[in-house]
Amino acid sequence: MPEPPVGGRPSGGARAALRVPAFRRLVVGATISRFGNGLATVALAFAMLDLTHSVAALGLVVAARSAANVVLLLVGGALADRLPRRPLLVGSAAISGAAQLGVAGVVAAHLDLVAVVAGLAALNGAAAAVSQPLTTALVPQTLTTELLHEGNTLSRIGTNTASLVGTAVAGAAVAVIGSAAVVGVDGFTFLAAAVAWAGLRVPPLVRTDRTSLLADIAAGWQAFRTRRWLWSVVVAFTVANAAYAGAVTVLGPVYADRVLGRTVWGLALAAITAGFVLGGFVALHVRPRRPLAVAVCCAVPFGAIPALVVLVGVPAVLVVLLLLVGTVTEVFEVLWQTEQQRRVPTELLARVTSYDMLGSYLAIPVGQALAAPMASLVGLRPALLGAGAIGVVALAACLLVKDVRMPAPASG
Repeated sequence: MPEPPVGGRPSGGARAALRVPAFRRLVVGATISRFGNGLATVALAFAMLDLTHSVAALGLVVAARSAANVVLLLVGGALADRLPRRPLLVGSAAISGAAQLGVAGVVAAHLDLVAVVAGLAALNGAAAAVSQPLTTALVPQTLTTELLHEGNTLSRIGTNTASLVGTAVAGAAVAVIGSAAVVGVDGFTFLAAAVAWAGLRVPPLVRTDRTSLLADIAAGWQAFRTRRWLWSVVVAFTVANAAYAGAVTVLGPVYADRVLGRTVWGLALAAITAGFVLGGFVALHVRPRRPLAVAVCCAVPFGAIPALVVLVGVPAVLVVLLLLVGTVTEVFEVLWQTEQQRRVPTELLARVTSYDMLGSYLAIPVGQALAAPMASLVGLRPALLGAGAIGVVALAACLLVKDVRMPAPASG
């Protein structure tokens, strides 16, 4: 059972969660850093093009960050369950901030140092490999069990909104102050998050064993593989994410150019993201008796997105449908995260979360690599329809798992 938050045990409800100082600091730091990430997603691309005028150089930098993040996720999860969590979180944010400020400096000085920028991007990805599972694992250390649902919902509303706003204003910001300056702003948001997290007070993890880092990673795998409800959903999302990534990020723009138009495609993607924000407010009022089963039902429409793009011929209807899909997908995210925190011991949670994230991330490049050959083989429209069918079947199959259909265990 999670330890009581420092400063007392609040009553239920979203306001009660926000009254817990440790949780409030955790959310504020995460929201600030996600706003910066929203800026950087756009600004870094323009920064590298301004610096090198090379798409290959941009690809190298993006790949360096992603590769470091994926390769070190399990190590990051183990460290988060092994070392004092507050200094680890502050340190990871400080490293990310320093890395982004370094990139901004290179671009501002017009130095053609692609290898240096790629190295800094990899450093940022490595720091994120620690902070990503760590922020999830810290939630049950700041809130009591009955507040986890509201806490996760509020946290995700804040971070999704910040990411949406950051991405929305990034293009204009680059045009006004330049790509290097916007990447620098992202660096300062990481440092601001580090300041917010520096005052985070959580009970220390109590561990009586003294095992190696590899043994900790193995223990995380043992905790992951012995929970059938957990690995079955992760495996389903591994398949669904591969189908989605290939269809939406690779084939989607091609279909948009041929059929939908770029404006409609942009609105469709924005509708999904806006749905994530709306879904947070919906999730506040969803407290099902069988949370995993309801979560999976909410996830199934996500798998259908590639097929919906093809099947729904009216742009306005497509945008509305994707807004609704984004909404129910976010309900899944809240229920899923909350159930992990309730069912996995706090001292194992970061490691288990890292396996969950790894299962999702590994699938993305696979799906992207296979998308074009598949479209060449069967055609663009059948490839999108097939990707949607694969996603729906993979996610719906989770309902065949008895542990997924079981009621939530009693807390306390």
